[in-house]
Amino acid sequence: MFLPMIDLCWLKFIRAFGLVMQLAEESRFIMMLISCTMAVAFILNLYSGRTIFQDVVNAVGNRRLEMKLAKQPSPITIPESNMIKRQLKMPLHWTYYEDLPMATVLENNGNTVIMRIYTANNFMPQLSGAELLGRYQFVEAIFKWGSLKSEHSIGKHNFCLELQALHRCAQLNNNFEYLTLSYLFALSHVKNEHLKQVTDHLKWISQPGSSIELPPFHLESLLQPFGSGYFSYEGTYDNGDVVLPTTWLINRKISVVDSRQLSEFEALYGRNGNRNCKNGREKQPLGNRNVYFNI
Repeated sequence: MFLPMIDLCWLKFIRAFGLVMQLAEESRFIMMLISCTMAVAFILNLYSGRTIFQDVVNAVGNRRLEMKLAKQPSPITIPESNMIKRQLKMPLHWTYYEDLPMATVLENNGNTVIMRIYTANNFMPQLSGAELLGRYQFVEAIFKWGSLKSEHSIGKHNFCLELQALHRCAQLNNNFEYLTLSYLFALSHVKNEHLKQVTDHLKWISQPGSSIELPPFHLESLLQPFGSGYFSYEGTYDNGDVVLPTTWLINRKISVVDSRQLSEFEALYGRNGNRNCKNGREKQPLGNRNVYFNI
């Protein structure tokens, strides 16, 4: 039933197309109009195809990212045994961390406290050396807290605060690789004078979305350089807005924080309108991954 109807429609289309082409032979204007119409249709078709292709590429990229993140979740418990010792050919090299940035901004994004610095791009603090294959520039630092509930732990030792500093290295095709430094803090009756530069100003960003510019200080006073004696493994970084695959470098040296400084973090409000008493992620299994102790 449908075949005769299709044949009839096709026949009418062929006749109409033939009539148009006959008119085109007699009129330069109609010929130009047909040519322009076909050119626009061709360009739109190419653009549509490119857009669809880009969507497919992005979808594949997103699936690959999701699969990679699923295979290397964080945080973990650093095992006190069953880790691989790795002899470094050279120590980590720290550049420009001792320079004073033009501005340092602290933000409460409703999940954590984010610290970012602003300085000339060629003077951005960066890491190199050790087993790194490039130069990793500082991006931001965040804090994870909670009474004996920071993110990473070492064996049976839990911590109440963790400072995590994200860095990135540009690779081919404008892709980036990431590494994150981790500094763990144990509760103490001794105030941390370096951390005071942050905790004394948290009261001004108690609400989500608020931010404040800090008095100038050197980044290395918080991110104290270490050349070796650190743990490393492949995991994920999460600041509440984005999750990224990263190589973790966890400083073995434990810092301290007193209860009053910790309470300044716990007094911040989260996106749900409640006090953000803790924001650390739950521990994840190590699986088939290796943890290295770099000496």
